[in-house]
Amino acid sequence: MSRTRHSIRQIFMRNREAPFQQTSRVGASRFFEHYWRFFVFLCNMKLRIGLHILYWVAFWLLFAYTYSHVDGNLGKYLIVESLLLPARIVATYTAFWFFERSAGLGARKTLIAFLGTASAVFAGGMVNRIIKMAYVVPVLFPEKEPDYSFWDLNMVYDVFDVVLTCFIALSIRMYFRQQNLLRREETLRSEKLQAELQALKNQIHPHFLFNTINNLYALARVKSDKTAPVALQLAQMLRYILYESNQKTVPLQQEIKLLEDYIALEKLRYDDDRLQVNFQVSSDNSEQTIAPLLLLPLVENAFKHGVSEQYDNAVIRITIVLKNNILEMNIENTLPEEPVYEAPGLGQKNMRRQLELLYPGRHTLEFDRDQEKFRARLVVNLK
Repeated sequence: MSRTRHSIRQIFMRNREAPFQQTSRVGASRFFEHYWRFFVFLCNMKLRIGLHILYWVAFWLLFAYTYSHVDGNLGKYLIVESLLLPARIVATYTAFWFFERSAGLGARKTLIAFLGTASAVFAGGMVNRIIKMAYVVPVLFPEKEPDYSFWDLNMVYDVFDVVLTCFIALSIRMYFRQQNLLRREETLRSEKLQAELQALKNQIHPHFLFNTINNLYALARVKSDKTAPVALQLAQMLRYILYESNQKTVPLQQEIKLLEDYIALEKLRYDDDRLQVNFQVSSDNSEQTIAPLLLLPLVENAFKHGVSEQYDNAVIRITIVLKNNILEMNIENTLPEEPVYEAPGLGQKNMRRQLELLYPGRHTLEFDRDQEKFRARLVVNLK
């Protein structure tokens, strides 16, 4: 009795400690998650700063090398460009600020962005002009001082230098921003398509379960010896549908195996003289892949909307041919003498939509019906 109480006490203490342990694990997980996000942010920030520094160093060297062709004194022009570069940098980032705050938010704010950018560029050119007049020309180019005037043509060159650096920087910034928007839009579109595909698959699951559990129930009622093997086979099929089908593509052989198992389950509902199924497969590539659960709806419809209403001499012919990455599937099933009207099957609608999402412009799905037979033809380019 005491041993039993001790065991119960241990279980009780473990149950009391479990929430605290779980809370501590969640807290540690959140701490490391926040730390990792901060680390990634710092790495991205360092990369951005490094790219900005590289951009300005490249322009510093480019301007110095270009202007040094006048007298060949590269060292002197490196000093000159070092004095003029800060004004270009300030003008460029001021233009960034105006574009970030105003551009694209209406005509008035867009006008403000352009006027602010133009003012920043002109101010940067004027600052560089003042630096040249106050220090660069008197100290480094004294021979040019008598002929140098603040309002001469060289002022246009000073403003143009700022315009050039600012325009290239803005162009690069807008390009990368546009690429980020395109990537984000593509990600959202892909997530939306994946969500829609998953919703379509989730609709197939109960549809498939309804059909197969009915078969299992029919066997259980008559206490058939096939009940246990069929239940195992059904479990394997459900495992494939629930887990393997979450992949983007699966081997075509697995899809064919699923069709074979499904046909075997459906045939249990019919006598040998009532239903005849002819299933043929031809493939030139044993490693070909395909989107999961793409072929099953056609086979389901052949049974549900075709032979299920026939009481004798029902026939289903299924052929699958894979050649040069082109998959062609043909299904033909007989119809009852007195056709029963049924709304289009859920499987057909889902299949059309999945084909549009997975193989846009690379598929053909056709249906043909007469008084005796219903035919379905699917052609998909799997390359």
